[in-house]
This record gives sequence, C-alpha cells and structure tokens, in this order.
Amino acid sequence: MSLTNSPKVSLSQWLPLAIVFAVVYFFSMNGLGALPALAINFLLKEKIGLAPEQLAYFQAITLLAWVVKPLWGMISDLFPLFGSRRKSYLVLSSLFAAVCWLILSFTSAYTTTLLLVFITLIYMAYAFQDVVTDGLMVETGQPLNMTGQFQSIQWTAVYIAMILTALAGGLVADFAQKGTLSYSALFLLTALFPTLTAIVAFFMIKEPARTRPGEKAAASLREIFRHPGIWVLSFFLFLWNFSPSFGAPFFYYMVDTLGFSGSFLGALQAIASGGMLLGSILYGFFFAKIPLKKFLFFSVLLGVAATLSYFVYFMPGITSQPFLLRGIALTMNFFLGIASAVIFLALLNLAARTSPQYAGGTVFALLMSFYNFGQMGSSALGGFLFPLVGLKTLIVVSAVCSLFVLFLLPYLPIEKD
Repeated sequence: MSLTNSPKVSLSQWLPLAIVFAVVYFFSMNGLGALPALAINFLLKEKIGLAPEQLAYFQAITLLAWVVKPLWGMISDLFPLFGSRRKSYLVLSSLFAAVCWLILSFTSAYTTTLLLVFITLIYMAYAFQDVVTDGLMVETGQPLNMTGQFQSIQWTAVYIAMILTALAGGLVADFAQKGTLSYSALFLLTALFPTLTAIVAFFMIKEPARTRPGEKAAASLREIFRHPGIWVLSFFLFLWNFSPSFGAPFFYYMVDTLGFSGSFLGALQAIASGGMLLGSILYGFFFAKIPLKKFLFFSVLLGVAATLSYFVYFMPGITSQPFLLRGIALTMNFFLGIASAVIFLALLNLAARTSPQYAGGTVFALLMSFYNFGQMGSSALGGFLFPLVGLKTLIVVSAVCSLFVLFLLPYLPIEKD
C-alpha cells in the first residue's frame, strides 16, 4: 500500500504521525543521538585505558537499558500520564536524556564509572522513548494497515541520520583526540537533539481517543502471553543476536593494527548507513514479497558468509596495501549495510504484526528486548572469549553460532504467505 494513493487513508491521518516518527528516530540513539559514540570509544580506549574485553563489558552493561524495555511498555500501556499513554512519556523521557547529556557536559573529569552510569541512564531514556514511539506506531498503524510504512519512515530517517552521524562522528572523534573539540562541547551539542524531539512530540502528537485503554491493554496482554508463538518468536530474536560479538576487539584491531583513523572509521559507518538506506528501500519494493520463512533461512546463511568475510582484513597481501585495504573495507561495509537493513526490517515487521493493538508498546518492547538481550549477551560473551581464543577464532565461533537459529525457524508464528 502506498502512503499517498490509498483511498482509505487521508493525508491528515498519516502525515503528522509520519513527521513525529521521522523526527524521533532521526534524533534517536540510532541516529544523531549516537554522534558522541565513536568519540566515547576513543575516550575509554586512549584516555581511560580500557582493554578490548573491558570495552566489550562496558558496552554490554549499557545495553541493559534496552533489555528492560517491556517495563517501559507496561508503564506506558497501563498507566496513562496526564491523560496520555504516549505523548507525555515521550516528552518526559526526551527531556530526561537531555538533562543527562547536560550533566556530562558540565563534568570536568571523566571516569569509567561516571560514563557507565550516565550512558546507561541516557540509553534508558532513549529506550523508553523508543518503546512509546513503537507503541504509538502499532496503535495507530494497525487500524490504517500501515505498520510497515511507518516503520519504513522511521528507519529511513534513522539511516539518513546515521550517514550524517557517521561522517560527523568520525571527525568529532579525531577532534576530541587532538583536543580541538572538548567532550563538554560535544555532550552539550548532543543535549539539543532530545530537546528538539520533546518539542516536536508536544506540539504534533494527537493521540486517538480510547475508552478505558488500560483495561483493554491488560486484556490484550493476558491473551497474548498465553500464545506459545510469542515465546518462540522471543527466543528466536534472542538467538539471532546471541553469537559471540567481536565488535570491540575488532575496533582495537582496526585502530592499532590496520591504522584506521577516527575519520576513516566514520566514513566506514557512513557508507554502511548508505547501504542500510538502500536496503530499506529494496526491502519495501522487493524483499517484502518473499515468503518470510524462506527469506529468514537464506538470511542466516548470508549472515554466516558476512561474518566470515572479515577474514579479508587478515590477508597479508591486502593489509600491506593501505589503498586496497580501505577500498575493500568501504565496499564490504556498503553491502553489509544493505544486508543488515533488509534482515532487520523483516524481523521488525514480524514483531509488529504479532503485537496486539492496545498493548502494542509492551509486546513489541518484549519482543525487541529479547533481540537486545541477545546483543547484550553477545557482547559480554565475546569479551569473555576474546582473551581465551583470540580474534580470528572468535570470528569463526560467531559464524558457527549463527546457525543455531535455524532450529527455531519452523516454529515461528508466521501466517502463510
């Protein structure tokens, strides 16, 4: 269904929602909110002196904010605030994130504990913001039959923001390392993004009138949690991400061994984001038509091949030629970006289709928290295994573990295509 040519959906129905979804996701932790991320990694590595496994543990702990997303969903679904289930929580969570960034901007000395506490609190605010937005997407998108279109708008905004963030984030990381840009100024700038989100949400969200929404949400939750397919899908999403991550150790390898600068790492993220943007478009036009189980089966095999492709960075004939190495890295990141976006949107749409309308915030958050919990466990497990087996073996183990998800594929609650 097109956004503009459907006779059942007027412009006034979907356009304000589309603007809100685009703005929230554009400034989210997946978008411009991630501007300081690379600089923070360099701060932890160069200034504070964390080892690769310690950085992996740091990243795993901060992901806890995304694991407890069902709690935010239940609060939003069951307990309206100021007569609103979505708008008030979205405004307050955005302002909370802004205040945390401001506190970091006025801090003179950064420690691991300080950064861990405040980054986790900021992630919790963004997670709450994300849950409320997804609940609004499910609640308003299902009656219009537009959950897929709204998600496409959300993630297209994210991918555009990711391109800008990656390019700017790499330069910011270099400037911060050289002392040209202070971390205080960087955090102060980042505080502006959730503030803008709060302003847009306050003026543009008009929630649909619901009679006794809390009771309807509670009834939906009781019904949906008795469905075994929900738990199969939850464990499937967890297992999809649970293969041991080599992200933090590979970051150290790229900087210390391959000699990649912050600006080039930003360029790699930007080209991957460009691939993700193209992947989101291709998903809507082509890949969404493929039967989902068949699509997921081939996606697993593609994921294994993509993981093993990282061995190109260890080939002496390539690593000894910086120009060739950087060209291959840019090309690989572009195609990996396409693949990751297509697969991720398929999983998101499956979760949205399974979520009940009145308790969409809680159930969608539950499903995605299992997805995030798998990512958190993946980072922690990768940090544990890296000192024991080394980077190359860790990549192989990650690829093999990705195959385990195939055992759950036949049991997913997917309607016949």
